[in-house]
Parts: sequence; structure tokens; C-alpha cells
Amino acid sequence: MKKIILQLLLSILLITEGFSQQKKANRAEDQITKNLEIAFEYIDNDSDSAQIFIQKAKDLSKKIKQPLFDVKILETEGNYYGFVKNDYNNATNLYLKAVQLCEKHQLNYTKNLYHSLGVLFHLTDNYEKAKLYYTKAIPLEKKEKDSVLLARSLANLASINSTQENFKKAEELFLESLKCPSSFEIKRTTYANLGNLKIREKKFDEALKYLDKVIVVNPETGEGPDEIDFSYLLDAKIGARNFKNADTIIPYAIKLYENTSDLRDKSILLRSLGNLYHAMGDFEKASNSKDEYILIYDSLKAKQRDEVVYEMEAKYQTQKKEEEIVKQEKEKNKLQLFFIIACFTIALLSFLVYQFFKQRNRLKKQTHLLETAVDEKNILLKETHHRVKNSFQIVSSLLYLQSENMKDKEAALAVKEAQNRVKSMVLIHQKLYSKDQLIGIETKEYIEDLVNDIIENQTDTIPDLTTNVTVESAVFSIDSITPLGLIINELITNCIKHAFPSYVEHPKIELEFKKQGEIYILKVSDNGIGFSNEISENSFGIKLINALAKKLKGTISFENNNGTYFVMEIHKFEQMN
Repeated sequence: MKKIILQLLLSILLITEGFSQQKKANRAEDQITKNLEIAFEYIDNDSDSAQIFIQKAKDLSKKIKQPLFDVKILETEGNYYGFVKNDYNNATNLYLKAVQLCEKHQLNYTKNLYHSLGVLFHLTDNYEKAKLYYTKAIPLEKKEKDSVLLARSLANLASINSTQENFKKAEELFLESLKCPSSFEIKRTTYANLGNLKIREKKFDEALKYLDKVIVVNPETGEGPDEIDFSYLLDAKIGARNFKNADTIIPYAIKLYENTSDLRDKSILLRSLGNLYHAMGDFEKASNSKDEYILIYDSLKAKQRDEVVYEMEAKYQTQKKEEEIVKQEKEKNKLQLFFIIACFTIALLSFLVYQFFKQRNRLKKQTHLLETAVDEKNILLKETHHRVKNSFQIVSSLLYLQSENMKDKEAALAVKEAQNRVKSMVLIHQKLYSKDQLIGIETKEYIEDLVNDIIENQTDTIPDLTTNVTVESAVFSIDSITPLGLIINELITNCIKHAFPSYVEHPKIELEFKKQGEIYILKVSDNGIGFSNEISENSFGIKLINALAKKLKGTISFENNNGTYFVMEIHKFEQMN
């Protein structure tokens, strides 16, 4: 009888342990999924905090050893390196490693990875590789009847063809995507892209046919189009000169504008609305829209300056919540364990209670130290952001004072060159916040002012120097105009320093900046003495020009043709008009 009772107790313990293990496995799977969802949200916000939750998912995955979760973790980590760190080689390797795992374990997830690879190369403008992976994903999506992912792959492939101006192929793919069973919102987005394609083709009446379907309310959620999609409708109406139903469309656009909190979406919608007012001849409302657009743009810049502080605070709050969840889970597990162990020994229970309180006190101390450290970092960040606004002007002034008090001419000249580089960036910010500037820098005015400023400050020894500056008018973003301005500063400064000994008659510098096809060309030349040997790649000026040219995906060349002749082809730029 005693033996039977012991066997029954052992069976109960085994069943309890098995149930507990399964429950832990299910809980771990839920936690992995939750951590990956949080990581994706941080990736979407370009935040390094995604790494924390990816690592947590990795640690949990080691315990349950499910290949599908390993694949999803690799995919999420690839998203992090691709979209946050811009480390595309590492991201690609992680995706391909996940593909190998799928093939090894025969998992039906390869199509998702091909789609993710396509998205990665799509967003980095490597359209040929993006097309390759979308093309690989589509047959698998058809085979596995994943109509939602198929609709997205076809639409993304169509978007690439639209960007490459293969409008006919793009339209075919968009229409094929619409045939796939998918959600209302996916179809809405596809119709919006079709409308935008027709706008790019300047077929505004056709665009309106597609965009009329975009503004239909979702019958399931009751939601209407978003701000970007609605801005396409306004742009199409402007192009078609079709102001029918303007009395209902404009109030709806205003309602969308007032209800959204996203500053970027507000600015895009407001720009289209202002253009519509202007096209309809209501210049007062168009002007008011422009003034409000400037206010939103300034707010958007202020928000960007505070993002670092907000991200640190969000990271701290998230970590604190996660620590609390982990602590609660540990408490639950220990209570269950205490209940089973209490049947056998009171002494062991007392020991575990002691360990529990000891660990809790340690966690409280660590939490307090973490709160103190984060508070100190927040104060430092806020102080830094307060001071950085005036830093450019202060640096320029200090460099000027330093150069004025230097006896060594070469050192003074080097300091003055540094001052000129800073002044080229100061000039950008002066123009960016001027009343006439909207979303970028006007190239003609900026380059002419920059060249005049350099000539006025550096040509004391060349009194008869003449310049000829020809610049095509365009509006560039600050990220594009900054390296361009620094390159021009280096080139003009080098001409003044080296090209014109005293015996050169009628010294002249010519600068030309214009668009040629899909690229911009910068040419700077002089009629000086040229260069006798190869250009030294080790000089600071040449290194700086090469580094800045890489940011613009520029190719540069120097020629010795009755002076020095410099040409740069700019392939990467953000033009705002």
C-alpha cells in the first residue's frame, strides 16, 4: 500500500512538472512574439532600443528551440541593421541566414524573407536587387496562396517600375495586385499609388478615376483616406483643372488636417491645399496656407531636436516596465515552486524566501541607480540642445579672433579657411529660417552669396580678380546643400591660393551649376597656372572634397587646361521643387 501511494505521488509530480514545462514554453513563445513586436515599433522609429528586445527574444528562443522563432528573430535583426543602422551588408547576411534555416527545416516562411529583402533594397534605391527578390517571392506567395503578401509584393514591384518610369509595366502590376484578395486598406493604398503614377504621367483625368476610389470610407472600420492619399487627390484636381465638388473636398481636407497630429503629414496636406487655393484663384487663403506651412515646418524641426531626449525617456520607461513584468513573473514562478517544496521541507522554503527578499532589495538599488543616471543624462542632453543653437556663429567668431592674433601666416590662413567652412554652413541656416525659404535652400542665391563672400574675404592680393557664376535655380534640402557648399568653398579657396601668381594677367574664376538629365553638374575653372603634377590625394582639401562627394554619390575629375578645370557629377540629391 505504501509503495502504491509513493507511485501515485510520483505520477502527480511528473504530470504537474510536464504541465508546468508546457505552460512555460507557451509563455516564452508569447513573450518572444511580444518582444519582436516592440522591437519592430522601435525600428519603425529609427531607435536603437530595438536591440534590447531583440536580445530578449534571442534569450527566450534558446530555451524553447523553435526554428521558426529563430527565423523571425533573424528577420527582425535584419530589419534593425538595414533600417536603423544602414548596415545593408549585415542586414542582407541575416536575411539569407534565415532563408537557409527555412530551407533546412522546410519552413513556409521563405517568401516573407524574400519580401523583406526586396523591401530593404527598395528603400535603399537598389532597385535591381529589390526587383530580383520581389520576383523570387511572388511565385512562392502564389504557390502558398498568401494573397495578402502577394498583393504587397506586386504593388511594391509596380512602385519600382513607376520610379524607373516604366509606367506601362507599373500599371499592369498595380492592376494585378488589385485582383488579389486583400484588405480594404491595401487596395486603397494601391489605388492611391495608381493615381500618383497617373499624376507623374500628367494624365490627371485618369488619376482622378483611381483617386475617387481612395476617398471611399472603409465599410468595416469607418475610416477614410489618410492625409498623403488625400493630397494626391488635391494634386490631381489641380493638374486636371477640375474643381468639381471642391465645396465638399476642401472642408474634408481641412478636417483631416485638423485631426492629425503628425507634423509631416500635416505639412504635405497643407502644401497641396494651398496649391489648390492658388489654382482656384483664392490667393488670400493660399497665402495663409503658406504662412501656416512655415509654422509647421519650424515645429517639425523643433520636434526633431527633442527626439533624442524623448527616446532616452521612452527607453527608460520601457525598461522599467519590462523589469517590473520580469519581477512579477519571477514572483509567480517562485510561489508555485514554494507550494510544491513546502510539502517536503520548511527549511528550504525559508532559504528561498530569504533569497527572494535579497534579490528584490538588489533590484531596488539598481533601479534607483538607473533612475539617477538617466536623470543626469536628461539634464545634460537638455543643456546641450539649448547651447547648440548658437554654436556655429560662436565657432566662426572664435576662429576669426584667433586668425587676427596669429603671427604665423600659414597658421592664420589655415584658421581662416576653417572659418570659411563654418561660414558656409552658417549661411545655410541664415537662409533656411528666412521668410522666403520654405523647405530648403535656393541654390542660385546661396551659391552666388557664398562665392561673393569667399572672394570678398580672401582676394586682398588679387585686386583685379573677376568671377563668372552661372547657377540654375533649384531648392535643395539642407542635407544636400551642406556638402555642396563646403566643396565650392574648398574649390574657390584653392583657386585663390594657388592659381594666380602675380604675373598672371586678368585672373578669372568661373563656376557653373546646372541640371543635366537626371543629375546635376558642378564645374569650377580658372585661367591660372594649373597644376604641374598629379593632384595629391593626401592633401586635406582633396580628402575633404572626396568625402563630401561620396555623400552626394558624386564623381569628380580634375583637368589641366589653360588653368585648372574641375567637374563633379551629382547623382544623389534631395530637390524640394
